[in-house]
Amino acid sequence: MKPITKLLAIALLAVTAYSAPQKGDAPFTPSDNKKLAVVYTFDKNIDEEFFSFVKKDLKELGYFLSDQHQNVQAVYANNFGSTKLNNLAFTPMMHEETIRPLLNKDPRLAGFSPFNLLTFRKESDMKTVISHLTPEAMLDILEIDDKELRASFTKSFEPLSKAITEKFGAEKSYADLKGRAEDTMMNFEIPFEEPEDIDDFLEEFEQQFRTAFEEKGYIIAGFYNVKWSFNSDEDVMPEYNSFWTFSLCHIPFSYNVFDGDSPLPLAGIFAPCSMYVYVRKGENKVVIGMPTLGAWAGALNITDPKKLEKINQLDVEIPAIIKSIGGISVPNGNPLTRK
Repeated sequence: MKPITKLLAIALLAVTAYSAPQKGDAPFTPSDNKKLAVVYTFDKNIDEEFFSFVKKDLKELGYFLSDQHQNVQAVYANNFGSTKLNNLAFTPMMHEETIRPLLNKDPRLAGFSPFNLLTFRKESDMKTVISHLTPEAMLDILEIDDKELRASFTKSFEPLSKAITEKFGAEKSYADLKGRAEDTMMNFEIPFEEPEDIDDFLEEFEQQFRTAFEEKGYIIAGFYNVKWSFNSDEDVMPEYNSFWTFSLCHIPFSYNVFDGDSPLPLAGIFAPCSMYVYVRKGENKVVIGMPTLGAWAGALNITDPKKLEKINQLDVEIPAIIKSIGGISVPNGNPLTRK
């Protein structure tokens, strides 16, 4: 029996053994943070200078840039015939030296590692906006309350803020956090029998994972091997067999939320969706997690019916895809300490 066939068989048997409560073992109390995103606004086009700064200056500060996507608005124009944006760009990034070791304490940090450094410009006002979620907002969505971990994660954003301010003379403003969804995370486990070769198993699983999403119209817009970074030969995650993050993109969804009627490009601070997938040594299960799309709607107070329809659609479709390859819903909480 092939490894993936074994995985599906044992997962189906395990469904009856799992209860899947929707909440974690203990209720999470969000912090008193009221700031959703850092916002820098410029009255001119600074794209060339900014993207050069991202690739050179931020890299020198230790930020890993993962699968940058520029001129996304051109994709919308080609696919849907029009766009109300002059520029839309996603730059997923993270401070590797800080974040990779922190994942040994709570893997859920990978739900926003990489996070998106968003750039957009509306045709209506031609102002360039650079923005990203505040680390406090990210941590509250992930429902991480470890004080030491929160402090370390938050500190990793300080060099970024300083560099942008000094380079471009920009003053920060903030987008307000407008609310909170009831469910901000989706979490799954896929149990499997111990394979003869874990590397073969992981290779086959990755292909099945990609295929399952691509067949439903999703694009794997980025991939980051957290355990084996391109920038370091050091294994800072020795307790893991593998640790990946996938950047999920759904073009019709993103067009209808960021562009199209009543465009909301600031929602791109959440995009692309970062889904983490890992297997720890000694644990015969694949662990998968990502923030819900409902978390976007809650934080931004999205009320547009068409946008909410698309958001709800993905919050149904994504779990269904994972369940189709054996995934079982589990409550949110630190997977390393969950009983």
